[in-house]
Parts: sequence; structure tokens; C-alpha cells
Amino acid sequence: MWKLLIADDEPKIRRGIRSLVERIAPDLEIIAEAEDGEMAYAKALELEPDILLIDIRMPFLNGLDLIERLNGALPDRLIIIISGHDEFDYAQAAVKLHVFDYLLKPLDTGIFAATLEKARAELKARSETGKYAVWVREQLSRNLPLLYERFFRDWIKGSLSRTEIEETKEFLKLTIEGPVALFAARFSEKYGSGAPGADQSRRLALIAARTIISETFTSPGTYVFEDDTETVLALVQNIDEAHLGAAKAEIESSASSQLIQVPVLASRIVADPRNGLCDAYEELRTELADGGNCEAFVVLAINFIGQQYYDPGLSLESSAQELQLSPGYLSRLMKRETGLSFIEYLNRVRVKKATQFMNDPAAKMFEIAERVGYRSQHYFSRAFRKVMGISPSEYKKGNAP
Repeated sequence: MWKLLIADDEPKIRRGIRSLVERIAPDLEIIAEAEDGEMAYAKALELEPDILLIDIRMPFLNGLDLIERLNGALPDRLIIIISGHDEFDYAQAAVKLHVFDYLLKPLDTGIFAATLEKARAELKARSETGKYAVWVREQLSRNLPLLYERFFRDWIKGSLSRTEIEETKEFLKLTIEGPVALFAARFSEKYGSGAPGADQSRRLALIAARTIISETFTSPGTYVFEDDTETVLALVQNIDEAHLGAAKAEIESSASSQLIQVPVLASRIVADPRNGLCDAYEELRTELADGGNCEAFVVLAINFIGQQYYDPGLSLESSAQELQLSPGYLSRLMKRETGLSFIEYLNRVRVKKATQFMNDPAAKMFEIAERVGYRSQHYFSRAFRKVMGISPSEYKKGNAP
């Protein structure tokens, strides 16, 4: 039931309004009457009516001043002016004060009934909107962890545009500034395989690993989630390599004391998460998929170069695609395991093959260059000198050291 207050300095008019409201709108509860503006203001603050019927000319505090004060103290109340003065200045002031309606005395029963019906409909609409807003807030609060999970999963997979990332961060009230660390943990595919209840055991192990990681990275701005390959990940802000290494050792220690098997762990520092998070995730995913054995990928890359060195289109990008790695990750692996960049290693293989072809006296230099994958003899000569220390022609003349 909606509550209503009547404010008019004439007792006869107040009684008439009360009687009319009770007859045409019995569902409205008249909670108070006031004979002046000060009394009306005090009763309104105390009883918080939903609808106020206010006369303009009242002692101590006129209706317009009362409405202005009510707008500050009790916003969103429906105020209906009932005035005996059909003056433009009053109506104009009422509009500025955002009153719900402006009625003239003596009240027309039909118009008054329609106004009250409109007021009830407005209050009902506001109530339903308010209930929906409360429900939305409750649902959002309840599902916030799932929203975080879905957002970070889509982000690292590259499923979101930059605009979508920024809009979702704003919606979820996330502040993520670089550099950040991306930490990952994954159990071997063989974990629990063949044992009774293997799936449940693996799921429990993942939950335990997630708990250990959450308890280790306790600083604000840390988000722990899972991808769709049963890898537990943590996005950690405000951490450097030294502290990241210490955290990794702590997680390994906790896991070894609580779990049957310690998951493989890996991490990357990402200077700019807006641009580098997807690549870092791809590198971690690839590294963990092989149980942390990066050397195997380098062997595959070396074999691939040995088989395809003659292809002018062979590149870091095409090799990474063949091996299902990111180019940046393959480049770092090659450098770490061989001491050479991908291009340096490729040039060395091509030059060594070229020296074999130079044993044929009839072979022309541009033909040899093409046979080992160089489109330009000039570039071949530069690469040859860099690897062998002399030019191809000097080598062919027998001036090799």
C-alpha cells in the first residue's frame, strides 16, 4: 500500500481531499495531514510518504519552498500540487521543481482520480524496476567469480578485441596494469589414469592446486582461474622475477606435501598485458603440454629446418605454425638451447649445405644460392661470409681456412 500525506492550511479542504482519496483510491494509505509547510516537512521526514498533496500558499513555509526542501531530503517522491491559484508563475516554478502534477481547486473528481491512478502506476513501475535492479545486483555478486573466470579465459585465448577487454574490465571494476606475471600449473596427462575414480581424483587435485596457488599469491590484484585444458593460471600484479621464483618454490613445496604428484609449473613476466598476455599464455600452454621439456621442441624445429632449408619461404613464422608454437616462443627456445637465433641457425644450415654443393666445379654460384633457399645471390654471399668468414667465391677457390 502506498502512503500519502496531505498538506493544506484549510481544515475543510484537507477533510474534503481525505474523503475524496478514501472514496476513489482506497488502496492509498493517508498517513498524515499538515496545516503548514513546516509541519508538513517534519511529518514527511518522519513518515516518508510516497505521494504528497501540497497546497502552494501555506504559513511558515510555502508549498514551493517545501517542495524544494523535500527534493533534497526525500528525492523521488511524487508531489502533486493542489492550488487555488491558476497562475503561470506558480506552474512554471512547479515544472522546475519536477512536480508530478499541478491540479486546481476545486478538484475535478475525474481528473483527480486519473492523476492518482497515474501516480500509483508510476510507483509500481519504480518498484518493479527497483526489484529487478536488486535482483541483478544479487545475481552479479553471486556470479562474479564465474564472470572473472570467463573474462580471463577469453582474454588469454585471444577471443576478445581490445575494446571488449577494456569495456569488460570497466564493468567488472578491474584495474590491471603492466607488468604482470602469468603463472601456470598443469598435471601430467597420466595423473590418476587407470585408477578407480580417476576423473574425480584429477578434479580434486586441480582444486587443491588452485587453493595452493591462491594462498601463495595473496597480494591484491591477483586472479586465479582455469582454462579449458585443465590448466590453473594466476594473473599476478606487482611481482618481479625474484619473488615469482620464490612463489614457485613455495607452491612446489606445498604441492609435494599435499598431493600425489606435483604439477608442472611455468611463468612469464608480461610487460604489457594488453598486447602480450595471449602470447605468454600460448608459450606457457605449449611448455606445459610437454611437461616442461622445451628441448623436445627445439629438436623438432631443427629437424624441420633440416628438411625444409631449401624453401625460400621458410621462416620463423612458418616453422612456428608447423610446430604449433608462437613465433616469439620458438625464437626464445632456439636461442636458449642453441645459442643462435632462428635466422642464424637457418643461415648456418644453408651455408653448410652450400659448401657441399660447391664441390661440383660446374655449379654456378646463383644456382647454389637457389638450391639452399636464397632468392638473392647477394644475400647468400652476405650470409656465407657471416658464417664462414670468407666469401663463397674465395671458399670455392680453395681458400677455406
